Amino acid sequence: MTSAQYDKLYRILLERRAATPRSTDPVAQRATMDREALPVADDVHAQVTVLGGVPAEMVAAAGAAESDITLYVHGGGFCVGSPQTHRKLAGDISRASGTTCAVIDYRLAPEHPLPAAIDDCVEAYGALVDSHGADRIAIAGDSAGATIAVMALTRLAGSGLPMPVAAVAISPWIDYRCAGRDYAEKAAIDPVILLAELHGYAEWFLGDQDPCDSALTPLTAELRGLPPLLVHSGTRDVTSGDANTLVARARDAGVDVTHRVVPDMCHVWHVFAGRVPESTVAVCDVGAFVRCRLTQAARVSA
Repeated sequence: MTSAQYDKLYRILLERRAATPRSTDPVAQRATMDREALPVADDVHAQVTVLGGVPAEMVAAAGAAESDITLYVHGGGFCVGSPQTHRKLAGDISRASGTTCAVIDYRLAPEHPLPAAIDDCVEAYGALVDSHGADRIAIAGDSAGATIAVMALTRLAGSGLPMPVAAVAISPWIDYRCAGRDYAEKAAIDPVILLAELHGYAEWFLGDQDPCDSALTPLTAELRGLPPLLVHSGTRDVTSGDANTLVARARDAGVDVTHRVVPDMCHVWHVFAGRVPESTVAVCDVGAFVRCRLTQAARVSA
């Protein structure tokens, strides 16, 4: 049974989705997302920085360790979103994990189609490895950001570079064709995502590239060698089938995967932590996973 707070939120999101026209202009979409960003908690501090040439924000809740980093990759269909839109979520994860979240401001499509965002993630990670060491870093992302994070890890595995201690994929979107069964069956009950919007994003970030290119999507990429992976998905999310596919492919590749499937949750419900109990629990689970892996890494290196 879901909480009263979530039930109310779900109704509001469904009504807003039905009543609000969606612009097809990426600049307008980005401005709207910036305006709708949730307020950040008073104990969270954000500092602008640059990581390997990539703009970023270091977001830390009170008491978070500067030595321990979660490289966070925001969602937004590869086309919208920023450190500002995800500052609250990064702050909540910082508090739950005890890490400082490095939220990268990667290049967006259509101005910069894939793999630009993946390139930026790899560069930012390399800079963090130089400054902190791979054994003090986790990587996480939501939606398209989760996919960017996983694809960056496949690059690292292929190059032999050191892996972070853990990875987190929240509501990952990996099927750019939206061909899975869940896209059709859950389109009416997903309160966040419109399929037409996803198709539009795919045209922007792919151009004439193959949506199944193994350099662009975990749907076909080689996943062997990835660090322990936590995947979160909700059953009222059109991308829930993508999470299942990612988990199955990663396990087949020998990756240590933990999959949390939460009934009735929408796409990236984590953003409402502190307001909705299910969201707070989800963020705490992310934080505990990251903290556990960092602690294990510290014991090994001691």
